[in-house]
Amino acid sequence: MHPLDCECRTPMRLRIVNPPVRLRHWAKLIWLVVLLLAPCPFEGQITPAPQQPKDPRSAGATGEMSAETIFSRFAGRILFLTCDESADESSLASGVLVSADGFIVTNAHVIEGCRNMTATLIRGKSRQSYVPVLKYYNEQDDVAVVKIAGHGFDFFGLSTHPAQIGERVYAIGNPRGLEQTISDGIISGHREFDGTSWVQHSAPISPGSSGGALISSRGELIGINAYLLTESQNLNFAVPAPTLATALKRALVVTGALKFPQDGDAEFSRALLYYRGQGVTQDYSEAARLLRQAADKGHAEAQATLGAAYQLGRGVPQDYAQAAVWYKKAAEQGFPFAQNVLGTLLTEGNGVPKDDAEAAKWFRRAAEQGDVSAQFNLGAAYQFGTGVSMDYSESYFWYRVASAGEIKVLTPEQLRKLQDIIATHLTPEALSRAQERAREWISSHPAN
Repeated sequence: MHPLDCECRTPMRLRIVNPPVRLRHWAKLIWLVVLLLAPCPFEGQITPAPQQPKDPRSAGATGEMSAETIFSRFAGRILFLTCDESADESSLASGVLVSADGFIVTNAHVIEGCRNMTATLIRGKSRQSYVPVLKYYNEQDDVAVVKIAGHGFDFFGLSTHPAQIGERVYAIGNPRGLEQTISDGIISGHREFDGTSWVQHSAPISPGSSGGALISSRGELIGINAYLLTESQNLNFAVPAPTLATALKRALVVTGALKFPQDGDAEFSRALLYYRGQGVTQDYSEAARLLRQAADKGHAEAQATLGAAYQLGRGVPQDYAQAAVWYKKAAEQGFPFAQNVLGTLLTEGNGVPKDDAEAAKWFRRAAEQGDVSAQFNLGAAYQFGTGVSMDYSESYFWYRVASAGEIKVLTPEQLRKLQDIIATHLTPEALSRAQERAREWISSHPAN
């Protein structure tokens, strides 16, 4: 949504976004270092420290703490997050522990596009890495909650009262991969953009600061840093603690793990609306345009759907070669529908040179993931020896596995008759083994 994470590539690239207009562009940032001097009390004046109820979770103090104390007490609660987006691309960001059993808050834009994530807890010279799972995600509020295994972690409590304008704050995160960097500033205001609340502050942040802590001088977690306005000075914004508290509450009741959202999800969702005419006038051309945007970001399902658009000529000129290109991109990412269709194109020689052996390989990859059409096609390949050696036992096995699902081209009765035909070519022993294999496969793949 509002990326601040730095892309770890050669050369290094940055993604900075101006959130109110929601436009992405590349920018270089030059920060001006400002020395902020705290005002001293008048001579003879005694300023009593405000008494705050001590939260055993946040370790908030009864008075203001120095930057040194803030860092020494709380830096160990901010984790270094590495998001692997592909084999050679990764981004760096931050996350904050908000429970003793490993719940971490960060930004939604941090986890978008992650295929794998590592969370590293740094305490002095000690480093411990974990593999977090996603428990909550809200793109509108730019907040996500992940969880690491373990217990007894030091953590921040989440205050529900708003930060006061003018109070001193500290940002701790991992800007540009520089671990546990601290900066200071003040609360500049409370803002709302598109119905979402933000804390505006002047503590300098940079790419990699996303998800890092914004801490009051009393040791309270005010929020997590999210984005900055480009071509401006210290116009920085954080997700407020009350929003984080709501996110954590919802994450606590989630069973299992959620799938990390991928780059291009938003464009793909809008493309489907135009493709189906849901809430908008049906427009295949607009759908194809949005699909291309999502596909260019590596969204596998969008790539497969764009392939279908070229295959059918919907919103784009019919072009089997282009269809094959996009199907292959999705197939190489492990998308079973695309793997099966690519196998079909290879069998027919549509858009690609005819290659039955290559087709059979793609049918097998999709079939092993539970794609029913691919299971049927693989069964047919073994029946007729197309791209593989003729093998009636394998043919029967895959036809039998496919019969546990739904195939549009055949009725269940037609598929049973096909199995009966194949069975006549098998000995009783071979038929029994194939049937047992199929039963075991189906029982271990209930989704099929």
